[in-house]
Amino acid sequence: MTPQAVSEDVSGTTTPSRLPSIDTPSEAPAVAAEVSPSEAERLIADLRLELAAQAEVAREAKDHALRTLADFDNYKKRAQKEQVEQIKLANERLIKEWLPVLDNLERAMVHVGETRDFDKMSEGVALIHKQQMAILSRFGVRPIESLGEPFDPLWHQSISQVEVDTPEQEDRVITEAQRGYLLHERVLRPALVVIGRLKKSEDSAV
Repeated sequence: MTPQAVSEDVSGTTTPSRLPSIDTPSEAPAVAAEVSPSEAERLIADLRLELAAQAEVAREAKDHALRTLADFDNYKKRAQKEQVEQIKLANERLIKEWLPVLDNLERAMVHVGETRDFDKMSEGVALIHKQQMAILSRFGVRPIESLGEPFDPLWHQSISQVEVDTPEQEDRVITEAQRGYLLHERVLRPALVVIGRLKKSEDSAV
């Protein structure tokens, strides 16, 4: 059945007449849930407890971070102090090791004025030198072997050159003016050396 109805007017003609329209029902307004005063107070109390708990967590985290920073700062100060003490102790050990050498040198100086036995004097100096080298060895110091070795700019410092007759002597250490030393395989002082330079032949000079 259509929503329109047929009606006759007095003239006999039929005209469609519209039935009253039915309005679409509108959505009912949402009704807010009612919360009792006691329930609201309970919710507020729960929120306050949660806020207090979170504040306590944040405070503990901050305290932990501050303690960690303080511990690290104390560690740095302690490490620096220990490093200074180790350096002092290392120097103290070296000095104590060297004192007997000084004692022997002083004894040798006394004997120089009392004797003219140069053989004994030379022997005493050799013993002092041997004692000194033993102390250096205990501290990781050893001399650089240079004589006859190829010139190495990492270990040697050339102060001059001298002419040599054979190609085998060219660019090799001919004379050592001052001995060099290594400290745990690191150059403590390079050796001052004179290196060989091949002598030019008369034919090439012409």
